[in-house]
Amino acid sequence: MAQINITATKAPVMPEGRDSVLDAYDLLFRWMEEESLKAYEWYMEEKRSKAAASKVLRALSIAGLTLGTVTPAVSILTGGAIPTESGYVVLGLAGGFLLLDKGFGFSSAWGRYMVSATKILSSLKGCQIRWSMLLADWKGGQRDESILIEEAREIITGLVVALHETLEGETAEWLSEFHQNLEGVRAMVGELPGRSIAG
Repeated sequence: MAQINITATKAPVMPEGRDSVLDAYDLLFRWMEEESLKAYEWYMEEKRSKAAASKVLRALSIAGLTLGTVTPAVSILTGGAIPTESGYVVLGLAGGFLLLDKGFGFSSAWGRYMVSATKILSSLKGCQIRWSMLLADWKGGQRDESILIEEAREIITGLVVALHETLEGETAEWLSEFHQNLEGVRAMVGELPGRSIAG
């Protein structure tokens, strides 16, 4: 089962008896690798539920629009057994399903989550490849240790920055969309006869 939220964990502490620079940086990289994978898996799991809700609401909306459109013809064919006016009710329900999707942001959410998951995975894979190559050079003793240490710091820092920029960017996008949807609902309610929203 997927975690409810993306969680934060403490940075690893070097255990007794592992005092090489390589061990220290490798432990730190593996920690950030795990953090990135947790975030990626969270987005992928959340994307599935949002996509499912979006598909159901849109399918119901399409079905409602179709039924509402053909209701007058059905009314004529049935000799008025099905009132023509019932088509308006069905069309209203279809519009309601679309409003639910927009109001709760199911469609936009799964799109955001997919983009975020792709960004996380892309940056992670790049860093994993660079890290494997760095370890090979380090263990092979082919390059100066100070240069390798500097590269190790760059890779780990890059992974941290990429992950946090993705999380912060997606959150900012969600917040902006939330306020836009809220203003849209307020405007709609304010336009109803006899209703007003305080500014």
